[in-house]
Amino acid sequence: MAGPLMALISSAGSLALLLALFAIATAFGNRVLAFLRLTAERPLDNFLFAAGTGFAALQLFAAITGFTFGHTPVSAGAILAVMGVAAWNGWASLFRLGQETFPDLAAVFSSFLAKILGFCILFFAGLELLLATAPLSGSDAMHYHFTAPLLQIGKPEQPIFWLTHSFFIGLGHELIALGLALGGDRLSLLLIFMSGCLTALALFQLARRLMPVEWALSAVLTFLMAPMVFWQISTAGSPDIWMGFYVLLATLAIGQVAGPETHRWMLLAGFYSGAAAGIKYTGWIVPAVIVLCVLWLSKSVRWAALCSVAALVAGAFPMLRNFIWTGDPFFPFLNRWIGKIAMNPHSLNLLRADVHSPAFSSQPLHVLYFFSTMGLMSPDYGLGNYFGPIVLSFLPLLIFCSWNIRPARLTGALWLAMLAANALTTQMARFLLPAFPLALALVFCGAAAACHKKKTLIRCGCVATITAFAFFCLASDSLYARQFLPVSLGLQSRETFLERMAPDYGAATFVNSALAHQPGYALVFFRHLYYLRVPYVNGDPGTSWLMDPDRLTSPQLLLTFLKEQNIRWVVKSPDYPDALAGVFEQCEKDGRLVPEARSEIEVFEGNSRTLMNRVKVPIILMRVVETPIR
Repeated sequence: MAGPLMALISSAGSLALLLALFAIATAFGNRVLAFLRLTAERPLDNFLFAAGTGFAALQLFAAITGFTFGHTPVSAGAILAVMGVAAWNGWASLFRLGQETFPDLAAVFSSFLAKILGFCILFFAGLELLLATAPLSGSDAMHYHFTAPLLQIGKPEQPIFWLTHSFFIGLGHELIALGLALGGDRLSLLLIFMSGCLTALALFQLARRLMPVEWALSAVLTFLMAPMVFWQISTAGSPDIWMGFYVLLATLAIGQVAGPETHRWMLLAGFYSGAAAGIKYTGWIVPAVIVLCVLWLSKSVRWAALCSVAALVAGAFPMLRNFIWTGDPFFPFLNRWIGKIAMNPHSLNLLRADVHSPAFSSQPLHVLYFFSTMGLMSPDYGLGNYFGPIVLSFLPLLIFCSWNIRPARLTGALWLAMLAANALTTQMARFLLPAFPLALALVFCGAAAACHKKKTLIRCGCVATITAFAFFCLASDSLYARQFLPVSLGLQSRETFLERMAPDYGAATFVNSALAHQPGYALVFFRHLYYLRVPYVNGDPGTSWLMDPDRLTSPQLLLTFLKEQNIRWVVKSPDYPDALAGVFEQCEKDGRLVPEARSEIEVFEGNSRTLMNRVKVPIILMRVVETPIR
């Protein structure tokens, strides 16, 4: 009984912090909108614009603070205090906005079908909320999404050259860092969950402009229960979903433009598009489309330029930071031409492979093939099938879409641009997560219009497709959730859960125990670094700019490097990386690496933990010695 009660209390504390963050950000955003004299027709739109403006500002303020002072509980609290005070009368208007929003939502669920859909939406959102309270166990999150922000806590941000992916840290990661400083990884995961809920609300507001309410709710339900979204906003630990929220807000903001007197909405749209681009390099296609749209609507280069400036203010900070560190704002992709960092070709080649699908090709016919199969072929295009078949199934119905409505045209332009950018650069379907709600809004618009034309066969097909997908999602999401619910409900301890579900947790625990209070750094080769609590350096040449196999070609060069980096320990688990195995093994033979401790740990077999196949492997702690021991 004590376990579930403590779990409930701990989760309640994190939720209280989350609500406080949300209230401060939304009140601040509401104050900004009032200052700009921007008021939307629908209360829920105003609510979303306030939240989006507040969180875009919060992530920017957090980035500047982290770069100059570092993320600490004090600095995080100071940011929130300043925003809370600056909100001023935004608090009172926020209360009024809430009072206006609830009747709007109540009217949405007036029909019986809407109530059923609303109950299903609450079920999936509630399940995702429970999973978001579980300890961090996502693979990419433990590699860099949470690891890089954690390493920067307490000091001004510095480049981490032994972690290639740390240069991909965007503004969404600043919110992760803020959560880590204030309440640990649970609060950071809940912030990601909240962004998923905000994205669902923004999708609903866009969809209800294009179709009847019941169809709009169906689009939201499809979004929340799709396996990709379910995973991303619950346990994955990736901030990419924030991009989807800002893309939808930019679309909604452009929809508010109705003449010269409302051109200020274009600035807000530019700001949201920049906030989306600040999440990830691939997001810069969004401001490009928004600026072109502004130019088309306003027929003014001045407004297009102002919109561009707003986008740069909101999203350019990660590029500026990388430029200061490396000379390349898109490091490492432009480094060969403008950068100032000596590249590690081995790491660069593997990194490029990591952000390109195995089947990547820029041939026109292959691009068309990618468009038609990315949602079906996971091995070739990176988990694209996790989005489900709805978009592809409803794609022919786009001919019935309400293309005479501006939001539909802008949504189509953004979706097409994001598809084209992905097809020409990476062909990784999972990178299209921010475009998924746009796609759902359009294909459901087409389905609703087709059904309205009394086409019985189409109506039956649409309903059957959605129903079948709903049952599939219920089964697959529940099957996935059962691995996390015991710890979320307090029926399993945190330690037991991490031993069972967190990759490389056994290796991290062994290193933490063996090197507690020991001087120097440990060189580790396993991927999932988040739970290491001793000073360490990543030694995998595939994910470290420092570990260059072309430079570390002899034992003496390797030992010199280890000394320069203050590395006194090397963790062999179970083998050395192939590119460096020879030189490390020679150091062992020469007595320069001496075994100090060893153990046996369980690791997941292969590249996925889905099947829960585990094998035991040895792990050995080596001490680096200056005088060879023979």
